[in-house]
Amino acid sequence: MQSLSNRQNLIASYILMGIFLLSVIPLHLLASFFAGFLIYEIIISLSSIVERYIDGQRARIFISILLSIITISLLAFFITSLISFVVYDLKGVGLHSINGKVDQTLLHLQAEIGKYLPGYIPDSVTELKDEIFAFMKDNVTTLKNASSDILHNLVTMVMGLIIGILVAIHGFHRRTPQPVFKSLLIQRIQKLSISFRNVVFAQIKISAINTLLFILFAFVLLPIWGVHLPFAKTLTILTFMFGLIPILGNLISNTLTFIAALTISLGLAGVALLYLVLVHKLEYFINAKIIGHKINANAWEILLAMLIFESIFGLSGLIAAPIFYAYLKLELKDARLI
Repeated sequence: MQSLSNRQNLIASYILMGIFLLSVIPLHLLASFFAGFLIYEIIISLSSIVERYIDGQRARIFISILLSIITISLLAFFITSLISFVVYDLKGVGLHSINGKVDQTLLHLQAEIGKYLPGYIPDSVTELKDEIFAFMKDNVTTLKNASSDILHNLVTMVMGLIIGILVAIHGFHRRTPQPVFKSLLIQRIQKLSISFRNVVFAQIKISAINTLLFILFAFVLLPIWGVHLPFAKTLTILTFMFGLIPILGNLISNTLTFIAALTISLGLAGVALLYLVLVHKLEYFINAKIIGHKINANAWEILLAMLIFESIFGLSGLIAAPIFYAYLKLELKDARLI
């Protein structure tokens, strides 16, 4: 005997999914959410290709496990290679050279800005280090909490990866008739998965475009003028990595590029800032073209959702807003409410 009607089961599935989405950020599980869904989508995408050539339930399960191991190995190799490359790039410049450039930059700032803001710009690397250590001493509790948050995110990311792999493997099991509520809840999760795939993979395209524009600026335009941007290779990687974060990531990479240009001269920093502002404005159109096309939303809708989520949940809300909004719009569209 069925205790709930189909409509009641449907409403219950919506409520449970809503509670889940609204709880992810306050419970600090956003990193786990991203890691789990990302590894799940990668495995499913690769498995759909392999299934064309291999038949049978056991074979598919074996392939999914093999793909899980390969995916984790590739991710680990990529992360270690990235760290090694960045360390090599930094060592290639040399600590003494870095200190010299920082000293030169501080002298430029003292000459140009010091007359307007006296006492705000350090005179040397030593003074800059002293101010940094003083700041760390005054904010030791905040830094301790930040370290705990980073460790928590790393642990939950690993757990999210494991859960994503297990869910992907379980998805290949033979389907049996499901209770109504369970079937409806699976539909909610599948639609969330579709929204995640559309937004994240679209953001990867956007990040790739931003990275190509940075390469054009750092390795083509600047060398024409006889200028070589410090840490250009490292900044290229960071531009792509931070570009995976909607809007905010571009601001972070732009700031790093501006600081690198500032080590050469204020004039170059101004040129870099102008170029990056133009690229940042271009990103709004790219977002509208790529993400908007994927979820049938205008750029202003996504930005409004990001503004609201940031006001409620902070930085995490800003990152999660495009995915959550895409899911909400997909559900409303399928329900023929919009």
